Amino acid sequence: MGGCTIESEAEARAFTAAMRAHPAAWPTPDINPAPVQVGDTLELAPCVGPDYRQRFKRECPRVELWPENAQAAELVFAALPEHTRPLLPAYVEALSAELGDEAGPVVLRAFRVLQGAAVNAWLKAQGDA
Repeated sequence: MGGCTIESEAEARAFTAAMRAHPAAWPTPDINPAPVQVGDTLELAPCVGPDYRQRFKRECPRVELWPENAQAAELVFAALPEHTRPLLPAYVEALSAELGDEAGPVVLRAFRVLQGAAVNAWLKAQGDA
């Protein structure tokens, strides 16, 4: 998880105010928000239990996308729901016009994801495959 080290007085004041304003958001009762000091490191407990960590070898289910995958992700998320699938050809056409030669690799990345085992398993579970 790594945590966050407070690097300035402004950050210290902002964290103190945020923690005091939303105490229920802090699951660890021993975090004392009065006051946060420059140099303090705030670290939250992992957001998932040991079963998840053991099964997936990850501390958090959140996945950060590389910026170059933003359009591919948009294509994938347009293709997954049944109600937006019919719009996919128009979306690919618009994306191709916008990106020019760069559109091909973006579309290929999206379709590799859509043909992957994880998406197929999810679609099967949804009753769409």
